This record gives sequence, C-alpha cells and structure tokens, in this order.
Amino acid sequence: MQVIVSPSYLKGKVRIPSSKSYMQRVLVASLLAEGTSTIKNPGKSEDELNMLRVIELLGVQSEEQDTGLSIRGGFNPSVPWLNIGESGLGIRLIIPVIALSNKGITIEGQGSLKKRPMDTIEQVLSEAGVECKTSGGFLPVRVKGPLKGGNIKLDGSVSSQFLSGLLFALPLAENDSRVEVKHLKSKPYVDMTLEVLQKFGIQVLNHNYEIFEISGNQQYRSTEIEIEGDWSNAAFFFTGAAIRGNLQISGLNPDSMQGDKKILEVIKACGVKVGWEKGSYTLHNPDELEPFEFDATDTPDLFPPLGVLAANCKGTSRIKGVHRLRYKESNRAEAIMQELSNMDIESSVEDDDMMHIKGNKPRGGAFDSHNDHRMAMAGAMIALASENPVEISNAQAVGKSFPTFFDTLRKLNVEIITDQK
Repeated sequence: MQVIVSPSYLKGKVRIPSSKSYMQRVLVASLLAEGTSTIKNPGKSEDELNMLRVIELLGVQSEEQDTGLSIRGGFNPSVPWLNIGESGLGIRLIIPVIALSNKGITIEGQGSLKKRPMDTIEQVLSEAGVECKTSGGFLPVRVKGPLKGGNIKLDGSVSSQFLSGLLFALPLAENDSRVEVKHLKSKPYVDMTLEVLQKFGIQVLNHNYEIFEISGNQQYRSTEIEIEGDWSNAAFFFTGAAIRGNLQISGLNPDSMQGDKKILEVIKACGVKVGWEKGSYTLHNPDELEPFEFDATDTPDLFPPLGVLAANCKGTSRIKGVHRLRYKESNRAEAIMQELSNMDIESSVEDDDMMHIKGNKPRGGAFDSHNDHRMAMAGAMIALASENPVEISNAQAVGKSFPTFFDTLRKLNVEIITDQK
C-alpha cells in the first residue's frame, strides 16, 4: 500500500492506543495464571493479536466482553508448532515459557523476524538443560523442556527481551533461579516486566539489573488490569506537534515505566513547552526548534521520530545508540539515513554509535518504509513541514503496532491519499 501525505498542520485531540509492549506481557502472564483475568483497554495491533492467538493454542480461553478481554489461564500446550508473526518481543517472551513444557514445540515467525539472530536463546536454554535447536542461529526454533531453573548467565547487550521471557518462566520452575546479566540494555523494558509480574503476584529480586533472584514454584494470580497508552506510538504525535501542530494528547500514564516517555525530555530541550491538564498533554512551540543531543541506547524505538525531529531543528542534533538498530524490523540506522538523504537532510554516524543529523527543509517525495512500522510513521511526520507531499511505500507496515494510524492522522487535519495497489 502506498500512502501520500501532504504538508499539513496537526490539530485536534488524539487518544493514544494501548501499549503493545504491556499488552504482550500481560497476555503471557494471563496464560500462566490460574483463573480468569480481565484486560481493560486491550490492543488490537498485529503483534498483540498474534500473541493472543499463540496463548490460545497454549491453553487459554479468551472472550471479548463489555468490561474488556477475558482470559481464562492455564498453560497446557497441545500443538507441535506455533507462529508468532513478526514480533521480536513476542518470540523472546514465549520461547522460555514454552520451555517449561516437556512437549517438543517448534516456533516459527515471519517477515524480518526470520533474519533476527536466535543463537543466544539457543545457547542459554541449552546450558539450562532445555533441548533447544535453532536453524543455524535463526528461526525456526524447536524447544523441549522442562526448564528447571538454576544458575543462568545471559548477555543483555543486544536485547532485554529474552531476559523478560526468562523472568516470566522461571517462577514456575521447580528450582530457585539466579540469572546473572552482563551489559544489559533497555532497562525500562525490564521494569515493565517486573511491574506486570508483581501485579500477577510474582516476586523477583532485582540486584542493580545485574543479578535477578527468582524463587521457583510460585503461582501466578489472575487479576484485572488496564493497559496504558503506548509511549512509543505517542512519540510520533509529540514530534509531529512539535514540528507543525497543536494537539491535545491523551491516554498516557505520566508515571509510566515505558522508556519512550523520554520523548518529552527531547522536545523540551528543543524549546517546546509541555503542559499537563485534565489527563492530556498540550504543546506550545517556539518559532524555531533548537538542536538536541540524546542517548537512545535504552530507547531505540525513539530513533525514527527523533530523526524526523532533528531534520526540523535549526542546527545539528546528535543521537547516541546506533548499534541498537541493526536487528529491528529493518536496519533502522541505514533506513533512517537513506530516507533523510532522499529528503535533502544530511546525516552521518560517528564511531558506529552516534548519529549526526543536520536540520533542513525536507523536500518531500518518495519515502520507503522498509516494511518497518516505525519508519512508515516517520514518513508521515516528516511530510508535515516538507516542501512537497511524501509518498510512503509499504505503508501497511503500521498495522504491526498502530493499524489506525493513518485514519487517526486524517482526523487531525492531515491530508492523506491511499493507493491500495
């Protein structure tokens, strides 16, 4: 699908959809809990629906009700094969959980997930006594447990997601566990995991994000939980409004554990005044946006909106954490720089980790999403202040996290033409 976004002024009110990161974590916890959990404000992105389908195959019964999504838990895998779709978080959460079972199950994915390395999962689970075999370090992965717990060592430099998966699974192992982690990145996402575990009655001792102690034979308690708004998706609206708009942004938790809430720090550094009143954020923009410097090592999903923001700042902005972008839905470092160049925006990378972006008037034209949902959203936001309309290819990628993204923009005064061909 191609979408053409014309230069526009964002205005109106927008409610941010639920966090798919929280939703997937809550779905896994609901699977492991005996009894019925109720999920209020459930998300319906592709990643969330794929995880719901997977946990149904692993034993849960779900039902949509007026009060939310009802999940009757009970981990009882009865299928030899699962497909998690394209969710990197989903597969890293669910593999350790599947490892609790002594039934051999093969886990497959699709799209860019097939290119993401799984060798760390294979190594760690094998050392923990689980039969785990990848296809040359990639999908599919065959897992046969049971995962019994014990001492586990893990390199967290690429992703924290597999650690989160272990933290969900190990409380149900027969032995106590001690997970030693080196070079952990994306600590805010680990905080999200610990928060969800606590709400479901699970205790984990966190020693400075280096050692996690987990007692075995714990029990997940079913609960009622509301999914808060997604700060990763919200970042695009904060960025768009900072560039060219006047929005009221609601649906977000100002005390959220989500790391991407730091988008507020960045736009404030650019000179934007941010207010909070009656559950909504408001923005008051300066005449010119000042360049910024930000370390996105723990928040790599902010790179696409930050790239758009930097393109519209007066001067050169610097964003650290490029090494975290190689194994996303696209190689986001290359994708961002390529598409900015097509917009007449200069960028470069210093020491393989610091991206420099020199602000300039985006010229518009062709913008390739690289089949990456966050790049597709970035293309729409860079169009707001461009000289000409922006033509986004493979724009359907937004369905991974925000299926109604372009419909939402239309309601906010953005002129959009959709070509389904």
